[in-house]
Amino acid sequence: MRNKVEEMQFLYNQENIESQFSKEKFRSFLQEDKIFPLQGVKKKYRKSEIIIGENEEINEIYFIESGHIIATKDGEKAIDFFAGKDILGLTNLLLGSAAEYSYQVISSELVVTKYEKEDIIEKVINTQEGYFYHYVHMQNQVGRMMEKEDLLRLPSEQRISLALLSLGNKFGEETSDQDMICFPKPISKGMIAQYTNLNPNTITNVLQKLQEEEIIYPVRRAIYIDAYKLEEKLKGLL
Repeated sequence: MRNKVEEMQFLYNQENIESQFSKEKFRSFLQEDKIFPLQGVKKKYRKSEIIIGENEEINEIYFIESGHIIATKDGEKAIDFFAGKDILGLTNLLLGSAAEYSYQVISSELVVTKYEKEDIIEKVINTQEGYFYHYVHMQNQVGRMMEKEDLLRLPSEQRISLALLSLGNKFGEETSDQDMICFPKPISKGMIAQYTNLNPNTITNVLQKLQEEEIIYPVRRAIYIDAYKLEEKLKGLL
């Protein structure tokens, strides 16, 4: 694996690696009929269903088509969120490896395409491109972990503001106003509290302050974020 990565770094710079071996292109690679063509199985899950339980063996790889998932540790610590185009179960390529987190559906429905982990391992380890795709996936996972660690070091107001902006950009919906983002409805205030490791009352107080500053706009059950104003606020706080 290390030799393959070193060869890759000679052939490509980091930017080219990420663009040429993105998770979107990984699907096409799996389905190519030249070497080990793989056919996934589509499956739907309902809200609150657990896709992978903490410490369970991971025998399948999940490509999220639509919907949202929360990854938790010890049943209460929100580690991360996942949505369309994200991949679950690819971090450890060993068969029978245990899941570090529990992955639970938080949207009304989740649609995934499942592949047998054994089949993906075979294609990854027997093709040069497979190593590249896995390398990019691991780099992305490390990047997400580092972002989360940096987030948790911030004071409360900055932490919540940055979490709103980051999660909104990743999982929110665009609006007719290019500066306005609809925050993902499946991610509740309680989940934000878990994700930022803060008290729910602190979340409520900061959200109220952002509303008074006309940075967020609660409408019915949705929260709209003025991303430009929030970015400007964070520049002054960080």
